[in-house]
Amino acid sequence: MTQQGEHNLTQAEADAIQATELGHASRDLYEAIERGEYPQWELNVQIMSDDEHPELDFDPLDDTKIWPEEQFPYLPVGMMTLNRNITDHHNENEQIAFGTGVLVDGIDFSDDKMLVGRTFSYSDTQRYRVGPNYLQLPVNRPREDVQVSTNQGGGAMSYGVDNRGADPHINFEPSSVAGLQEADESYREYRPFVSGHVMKAPIERQNNYAQAGRRFREMTDAERDDLVHNLTTLLAQCDKHIQEKMVWHFSQCDASYGRRVAEGLGIADNI
Repeated sequence: MTQQGEHNLTQAEADAIQATELGHASRDLYEAIERGEYPQWELNVQIMSDDEHPELDFDPLDDTKIWPEEQFPYLPVGMMTLNRNITDHHNENEQIAFGTGVLVDGIDFSDDKMLVGRTFSYSDTQRYRVGPNYLQLPVNRPREDVQVSTNQGGGAMSYGVDNRGADPHINFEPSSVAGLQEADESYREYRPFVSGHVMKAPIERQNNYAQAGRRFREMTDAERDDLVHNLTTLLAQCDKHIQEKMVWHFSQCDASYGRRVAEGLGIADNI
């Protein structure tokens, strides 16, 4: 969650700025850090017990839905502060390699199939894009005071050597001669309860329009005006049957939402 506040541009304001400067947001960030106005973002989590939750009108593992903050409040975990600009664009920016599969002890995955699937692909992407030893690079490795012991070594683009214990030639475990031993688990492992058939099937509790309608009604008048203006401007380029289909979707969210877009497209009489 940004600590700078949320600021948005209308389409007209964005057009005027980008007419002369495409990277205005990057420049603003760079200049703020140079002035010592270090931007911050707070990491928050929402926690839900691992069971069915029939009280919800949507599936909590549905990627297209959000968990209501009033039911599952944001819990602060930590603060990220950008306190300096990079000195080497390639080493500190181009070689950054984020991935959902890189976790610390005590954090595990939910049963969200989208997240579990991307967990595999992210790290494979970084190995291909940066190199097999991308986690050894300074921009991706843990803090200097953290000792890394993976028993991995060698390979293309190897940058350093992990701690190997008493004998650096032994990179496997267990060994009766030397080497490292697997650490005891100091945290409770996540053990999801699974019952029933595992199958590929549509989500039963979809409720695809309720949250979008609620968001529309919570907007200010100016925000709704901008949204309708942007939609009608873009949908004006589409065939009429596409316009009518989109207006139908908007109407399922909120009747006035669909009506306003239809009026902006000049097709209100056809709906």
